[in-house]
Amino acid sequence: MTNPVQPATPIAELPDPLLPSARKAADTHAQKYHHEGAKCRGSIALIDERARLRGVAAVKLGRAISLEREVETRPAQLEKLAEVMRQEKAQWQSLAVAELPDGHGGVDLDVQTGVHGRNAHGGDVIKYDAHGIHNTHMDGFAHIGADGTWHGGIPVEDSQHDEDTMVAWAKHGIATRGVLLDIPRVRGTEWVTADQPVTAAELDAAVELAGVTLEPGDALLIYQGRDKFEAAGHRYTPGAVLQPRPGIDGSGATWIAAHEPGVVLWDFHDARNNPGARLEVHELIWAIGLCLVDNSLLGPAAEQLRAADTFVGQLIAAPTAIHRSTGVLINPLLLF
Repeated sequence: MTNPVQPATPIAELPDPLLPSARKAADTHAQKYHHEGAKCRGSIALIDERARLRGVAAVKLGRAISLEREVETRPAQLEKLAEVMRQEKAQWQSLAVAELPDGHGGVDLDVQTGVHGRNAHGGDVIKYDAHGIHNTHMDGFAHIGADGTWHGGIPVEDSQHDEDTMVAWAKHGIATRGVLLDIPRVRGTEWVTADQPVTAAELDAAVELAGVTLEPGDALLIYQGRDKFEAAGHRYTPGAVLQPRPGIDGSGATWIAAHEPGVVLWDFHDARNNPGARLEVHELIWAIGLCLVDNSLLGPAAEQLRAADTFVGQLIAAPTAIHRSTGVLINPLLLF
């Protein structure tokens, strides 16, 4: 159990934990969607019958592709990852990182097997960090908060007894039209770089390339080329390193809020190219209740959609209904 830290300085005198753009998006969202006596469920509430039917209509070939990165638990492969992290430790420490994450999501799998004559059985117990920069996961409300609350004014302390965002989202059913926003194709490059984050103008260009009109409740699949970036030997910067990295900038975050997606799936995260290296898009979790699926594997999907001459499909993302969860590992599916 984690107890909230009470600051010695009055809250009103502390630095604002959110960017001004996030505050503005929060005000706009609250005026439009927050109603007395009703709990806001954030962006997922925008996925209605029309959004689901758009998704169904986008399926033409009957094909399916997983958007999940593999969850690595094999000892030999984990040791290879650990060695890479050890080699990079000096570099990250030079950036004043006090405690370095392992970068693979903190998954511990205890597999228990038994053989009894000709019979065998197996079981396992798994413990994982629901966040990080490797495993594909869905962020819940209780991942990013401000002023002692999660989105919609839910007190942070509710996470200790009855916060239910993931349960509500699981019951709602996250199935909608998915629209691929292919940023490398817009740029004519293989991946996004830290010195040139994704802007609102490029997101507009990706929509124009897709030839669709976005609707509230759509799923945005924002492909930035992370698979090719990593295949070329580059390592994506973990969250503890407060420096710019490939991703979406503040103008892109404002663009996302304005287009009201039901869910956003992306491979690279926030560009963090603002003063203080703030999380431009992740702050929208608090501001508008944005459902984010981090570390999505979008490269193979982008290639298959290109080959099929389409940018749309049906996105299905079914989280596990875990009470009090801040996020869950997930296997999103795209049907097209």
